[in-house]
Amino acid sequence: MRVVFVGTSEFALLPLEAVSRAAEVPLVVTQPDRPRGRGRKLLPTPVKLKALELGIDVVSPERIKDAEDAIRNADPDVLVVVSYGQIIPRSILDIPGVGALNIHPSLLPKYRGAAPIQRAIMNGEKTTGVTIMWMNERLDAGDIFFQKEVEIGEDETYGELHDRLSELSAEMIVDALKRIEKGDVVRIPQNEEEATYAKPIAKEETFIDWKEGAERICNKIRALSPKPGAVAVISGSRFKIYRAKPCKGEGEPGEILEKDVRKGVLKIACGDGAVFVLEIQPEGKKKMDIASFLRGYGSRL
Repeated sequence: MRVVFVGTSEFALLPLEAVSRAAEVPLVVTQPDRPRGRGRKLLPTPVKLKALELGIDVVSPERIKDAEDAIRNADPDVLVVVSYGQIIPRSILDIPGVGALNIHPSLLPKYRGAAPIQRAIMNGEKTTGVTIMWMNERLDAGDIFFQKEVEIGEDETYGELHDRLSELSAEMIVDALKRIEKGDVVRIPQNEEEATYAKPIAKEETFIDWKEGAERICNKIRALSPKPGAVAVISGSRFKIYRAKPCKGEGEPGEILEKDVRKGVLKIACGDGAVFVLEIQPEGKKKMDIASFLRGYGSRL
């Protein structure tokens, strides 16, 4: 089976490796090199680097429409799309002989869109999963091939869940290709009435409002860890918090209820309850556990 792989982010790396072992991949399509980091150096996407490492030809057009001829010349049976970042036009979806498959890290039709993992954690969901779906021109609205559900750990961060779902995605896409080869092709229409959307995380959403409840605040911290990080003001200074745990406590929202350098405890009051801060990053410094933080910054709080 010939597969053209279309993807951009780190989430797509394990699926790309898995597909390259299970099928012939004549071409990878990814986004163009972009300026990144403090130096704004022009850097390739993670998928481009992985494709070059695997010895696969890569094209990286500004618009995927510009890769149509390259995709057509690759003569794919299946198009596999993972975390690419653009809507795929019908003219390209019609190229592969079997069809175009998308890997989406949610249980569709819930959490269509750009930030399904973050939104699921932020909303306090207990389960999520991965959907393999047949693509159409609408955002994450194609027929479902199959899905697998997973539990979200009580303290699991976005980064941890992202990696778990990427591993599961790699297993599932190989399973999908095997099913197609056997003629086991399933198409289950999505229930539009159950559809929800996971819009990108806006900058203003990264700020912690201590007036909110402890559980909601901790969910936000988990959803934004390790990036972009939840921003909090503590004693007038700004920090990023990467891990926290809800607990009992009363006080003015944002008030430090307990600070113990020896025990490594920093407890802050919320609108409902309190949180123990477990991992934090001062501006311009590296992230650190709370014991290390208090030894260096505790006297300033």
